[in-house]
Amino acid sequence: MAPLKNRARAAETFVQRPSVRPAKAAGRELMNRILLIEDNHSLREEIVNVLELEGFTVVIAENGRVGLVRIEEERPDLVLCDLMMPDMDGFETLKAIRSNPETHTLPVIVLTARDDEECRSRGSELGADDYVTKPFKIPDLLRAVRELAKKRARRERLA
Repeated sequence: MAPLKNRARAAETFVQRPSVRPAKAAGRELMNRILLIEDNHSLREEIVNVLELEGFTVVIAENGRVGLVRIEEERPDLVLCDLMMPDMDGFETLKAIRSNPETHTLPVIVLTARDDEECRSRGSELGADDYVTKPFKIPDLLRAVRELAKKRARRERLA
C-alpha cells in the first residue's frame, strides 16, 4: 500500500485531471473545433492536451496574425485568445474578429494575466464573450468553454 502522502498526491492529481467527455448536446457536437491563440509554448501545449482529453479538436496559433489566418482556414467554433502577445495582441485580434461579417458572432474567450477593470472593460467593448484569468484552474477553463457551448445551443434552437 502506498504511503499516505503519496496517496494524497495521487488523489489530488486525479481530481485535477479532467474527465474525457466529448462536447455534445442533443446528439450533435457543439464547439468541437477550438482555436487557441497563445504565445507561451508550454501553456499552449498544456491547454491543448486538456482540451483534446475532453474531446475537442484544437488548432493553435502563436499570435493574433496567425490566429486570423487559422480562423479563415479552419473555421473554428470557438476562440481562446491570450491578450498579451507580440506582433498582434488579443485586443487587436478580437477587434478584427468582430469587424469581419463572417466571424463577428464567433465566440471568444479571453485568456489574460490582467484582472483589472480597464482590461475587462476594453475586452467587453470589443466583444469578448468571457474571461479566464491566468493562472487558471483547468475546471474554470472547461466551465467557460461549456457555458459558451450551452449559450450557442440555445441560440441555435431559437433560430
